[in-house]
Amino acid sequence: MIKKMARSGFTKIEGRIVEIRSGEKQIKRGYTYGYISIRVLVGYDYYSVLVDTSKLNRYGFLPRVGQYIRVEGVLSQSKNSLYDPSITRVSALEHIESPNKKKE
Repeated sequence: MIKKMARSGFTKIEGRIVEIRSGEKQIKRGYTYGYISIRVLVGYDYYSVLVDTSKLNRYGFLPRVGQYIRVEGVLSQSKNSLYDPSITRVSALEHIESPNKKKE
């Protein structure tokens, strides 16, 4: 599920985590930060979500493959079809229950 938010450029997606990679990125000569890249399957489309590792505690859970998540952030389309669209500047990341689970 994809929703465009009222705030400029913000998007909300809900999907299942299919891959998690960690890395690090150098911003300036002396400043490097760690991040994780979460690949999320939404319907038939894939999205990459970049999350700063220093902010993971704020979200209250460690993402794992197979979990369903809801993410809000800025959507950047890929320049070509080789890469997935990515969500950066994540403002909300939460674990949700599987939509396939039957409610009792």
